[in-house]
Parts: sequence; C-alpha cells; structure tokens
Amino acid sequence: MSQEAGRLVQICVWTPERAAALTREICNRVAEPNARGEDLRNTLRKQTERRRTVGYEWRGFSAQVEIDRPLIGPWWHLMNIGGRILGPDDTHIELSPEEARDLSERLSRCCQGEIETWLDEHKLRRQVRDDTGVVVGNFAPNDPNRPSDEDSFAENEAAIAKAIMEAALRSRKPPVNDPSVVEYEGVSGFPSFCQIAHRKQGDRVQFALIHMKNGGTSPTNMFESLATHLRQRFYPNVDAGKIDWFDVFPADVYVLMPFTIESVVMKHVNGVYSHPEWHSTKETLSEDWRKIITDTIARSQAARSATEGSGPKNTKQRVTSLSNPR
Repeated sequence: MSQEAGRLVQICVWTPERAAALTREICNRVAEPNARGEDLRNTLRKQTERRRTVGYEWRGFSAQVEIDRPLIGPWWHLMNIGGRILGPDDTHIELSPEEARDLSERLSRCCQGEIETWLDEHKLRRQVRDDTGVVVGNFAPNDPNRPSDEDSFAENEAAIAKAIMEAALRSRKPPVNDPSVVEYEGVSGFPSFCQIAHRKQGDRVQFALIHMKNGGTSPTNMFESLATHLRQRFYPNVDAGKIDWFDVFPADVYVLMPFTIESVVMKHVNGVYSHPEWHSTKETLSEDWRKIITDTIARSQAARSATEGSGPKNTKQRVTSLSNPR
C-alpha cells in the first residue's frame, strides 16, 4: 500500500521474514530517483483515505471502530497510536491513544461475554466439535472427520456451500399459502414474490402486479420481464398489446406510501415487453377492477394473519441450525 504525505510517498509492506532481503531490494528499486523508479511508483495502489494501518476492527450494523497500529510508548506502557469511530449521520471521531485503548478493552470484554453466552446457550462450553473438515494448524491431524486430501476437502466445502444455498432458498418462501402469490427470481437471483390479480373482458385482459411486504425485488424494478413471463404463463394466446398492466402498492408495504394503483404502458415485440412507463389511474380506474384488487390484497392479509397467529408462541426457543452437510 502507498500514500502521499506532503512531498513524500510512504510505502507499507507486509512480508514474511524469509523474504525480507528480496523485499528490501524491491523497495530500493521503487525508490530509485529515475524513470524506472517513477514507473514503478505509478503502478502502486494508492491508499488515500488514511495514513495508518488498521490493527483491529469491530463492526456493528451502522457503526464501526478501527484501532490503528503501530504500538507506541515504552514496553511497559505500549498503546495503539489511535483509531476512529465511523457511525451513522456522518459521525467520524478520531481517537487518542488513551481513548483507543479504553474502547478496545471495552469491546473485547463485550465480545468475550457474547462468545461465552453463545456457548452456554448451545451447551458447547468445554466441548470439542469439529466435523467441517477444515484444518487449522496442527490440531488433530489424524481426525477421521477431516478429508484426507485436497479433493476431499473441496468436495466437503462445496457440500457446505450447497446446504447454505438450500437453506437460504427455503427461508425466502412467501409467508402465506395463497394462489394469488407468484414467486420469481429477482435481481442477482434473489428469490422474490408478489401478488397478482387479473381478469378477461371481451378480447382484452387486465393484469395487476401487487407488491408484498419483504417480497424481495419489487415488481416495479423488473416489470417488463415479469409481465412477459406472466403473459406467457396465463394468457399465451392473447396479443401482448391487448393486456392492460397495473402496478399496485398496498398501504402497508412501504413506509409513508399510501395505497396506489398505476397503469404501466410498454412496448412489445414478439410477446416480449420493454420500455415501461407509469401513469396515474385516479381518473380512469373502474370501481369493479379496484374492488377485485383490494379483495385480493385483503384475502392474502387475512391468510397471513391466520398463519402468523397459529405459529409458536415462544419465539425465543426457536433455533435454526444447519446440519452436517457431509
């Protein structure tokens, strides 16, 4: 890492002791006052946001603490040179060495307490459990649970990753069993769901995509591709231009957003929609179509309330675990 400090360029290098001589030679070449040295310096990745090395780091949901190196002071009174707190609302507090020491000690005690509490909750204190196949150091090298070669280890890691993916997919199921709920693949493959309401009148179709709370990628963010899929699924024989599309936002889905129904007009070629445009329906929406939409939303909300009401009362006792994938 490198950074500019005034007229100097500071270079920080981490290297094993056996490579120290080679590293010094490389640094000398980088520091040469000639064209070759300048070219080498220009290839360095510059570190522009700080001029210290982070030694320890604690992260929360909206704040983090960084404790800087090096240690300074006499050997009986060594302290980290400082650190910082980065928090919400643009909080940025640079710490003195004394503050950094005090805060890091408090955080270490807090972490220690949480680790011990977790061990006690899962009854794992004074236990040895190792069935992952991960080799750290020389601990139990002949343990039969450990893979005997690199291929076995890679196979075991893949099994763990697959089990996590399957658990993630199971956790993203809709919270209610309702035929009006459809599932789809959102941005970056994120499992998502929404409600639908539709009807056919003469040679035209009205089709509404209804947002749901915690539904993943919203219908708005992928309206054209979702509409293309739903037309092919429900009305493959209806011309794409004879379907009127609506984007529906129930009142309880997004904070401070009232119940809203917007019409969506799209271009289409060979049944594939593109270029969606949203328009207000305050003056054009028929009351019978509005009632179909609101009734669909109400049925799902009632089913969800019934499902949540029949769940376990003591949620603190519910523990989700990932069984050994091997």
